[in-house]
Amino acid sequence: MAMGKTREELGKTVEALAAKADVKAAKEKVVELSGQLPERAGQLKDQVAAQAGAVSKQLAAKAAEAKQAVVSGSGPVREQVASQAAKATATVREAAESAPEQVQRNAKRLAAVVGAALAALWLLLRRRGAKQDKD
Repeated sequence: MAMGKTREELGKTVEALAAKADVKAAKEKVVELSGQLPERAGQLKDQVAAQAGAVSKQLAAKAAEAKQAVVSGSGPVREQVASQAAKATATVREAAESAPEQVQRNAKRLAAVVGAALAALWLLLRRRGAKQDKD
């Protein structure tokens, strides 16, 4: 009697585990997500580039306003502030020029990490499927 009950419990446990480890559905999800990755990375790159451009324009406008306000003043303070404004403007321009390259580098890193994670998931699911086939 105890043997029959144990077999019944084991059968239920195996069914529950099989339902949780739907290997075919997981493989399909991996394929679906890996197909979406390049498109999503491109979207993120475009969004970041657009935001970087907008921020760069805003900072350049503020620096120009500050520079104009100082230029209309007089004395050594005016020259010092004008110099600082010019440096700030140059820094903003450099940041704006390098932003697309940084976005592209980060997008490539993201794609590599997500790709590696998807590959690891696929291998894990493949091994589980092979173990279930043996049992």
